[in-house]
Amino acid sequence: MLTTRYLLREILTNFLAVVLLTLFLLYITRMANFGPDLFALQATARDFALFSLDLAVFLLPFALPLAALLGVLLAFMRLAHDQELLAFSALGVSPWRLYRPVAWFALCIFVLTLILNIFLLPRAKRGMRDLLYFLSARRIERGLPERTPVDWFPGLVFYAEKVRKKFRFREVYILDETRPGKRGFLYAREGKLVLRDREAELILDQGEGHYFSRDFREAENFYFGEYRYRLPLNLAGARELKRGEMGLSALLARARDRRLPPHKRRKYLTEFYQRFFYPLSALVLPFLGLPLGARLKSSGRGLALAAGLGLYLCYYLLFSLGTGFSESGYFPPPLALGLPSILMGAVAVLAGWDFLRREGR
Repeated sequence: MLTTRYLLREILTNFLAVVLLTLFLLYITRMANFGPDLFALQATARDFALFSLDLAVFLLPFALPLAALLGVLLAFMRLAHDQELLAFSALGVSPWRLYRPVAWFALCIFVLTLILNIFLLPRAKRGMRDLLYFLSARRIERGLPERTPVDWFPGLVFYAEKVRKKFRFREVYILDETRPGKRGFLYAREGKLVLRDREAELILDQGEGHYFSRDFREAENFYFGEYRYRLPLNLAGARELKRGEMGLSALLARARDRRLPPHKRRKYLTEFYQRFFYPLSALVLPFLGLPLGARLKSSGRGLALAAGLGLYLCYYLLFSLGTGFSESGYFPPPLALGLPSILMGAVAVLAGWDFLRREGR
């Protein structure tokens, strides 16, 4: 019992350090993409805090299996380097007993990852997308800014010299890339933007337009008394959830909906099974850490970290390939998504057998 507690403390110390470092690096990487959008949407400190919390929950299922593998690997590498594994053997501690804390640890991380994947990950994805949507809607409701280019709608960039009552403006210039194969420029003396629940209507008065084909071989020039755009908008808050934002029951309902084409149903079914099979990485990979750490006892932390990261990336690549095979219909989802864990489990068994053989038990 004392041996198990000692080993668990050693594993947890390394695990916590690695999971915090991994989360930090992943957070910095993702915020490099989302940060400019949040600043452009004039997010407050509270908005950044809420988004960061959801982002951390989103990243945690990716960080936990890697940290579990490296936590076990680094712990047993140190124990082997300091001759503590040899001391355990001299005291009559069976190598099989060394697997006991690893098994308890792997089981706990597996359950935690499973809970995150099933319940919290979809909510985190919804929370991030809802916040970005809310900030976009809030920015629109504040009204058009004067003398500032805005790109609220895909393919359109506005610039208004004067704005009255938020959505009435004069001397407006618009860069338009909404037409297939063409791009153009519009000018109007006056205009207004009318917001509704599901669309916005842009009405321009007294102006002109100039459009060109992508290769500049065709041109279209015209003058207008009134020109109207209808743009998609949803300020009522209702929107369709993406696959990653759905709960299990919603995913199954979509997967069984005969009105959807087969390739879409397969994607919903694959997402359903991913929630259960990806956490197996947190159960399988730590068992690779024990024999690998014991073998790399004199190789240094750099090589150990590289080896652990390589194993995790190998698992993730196999899982991504399995996802592709499942969505394409080549294999049933349980087989395609379960195969990476089976393969890594087989490698862990072989590595463990070699470890037990070298220990002479």
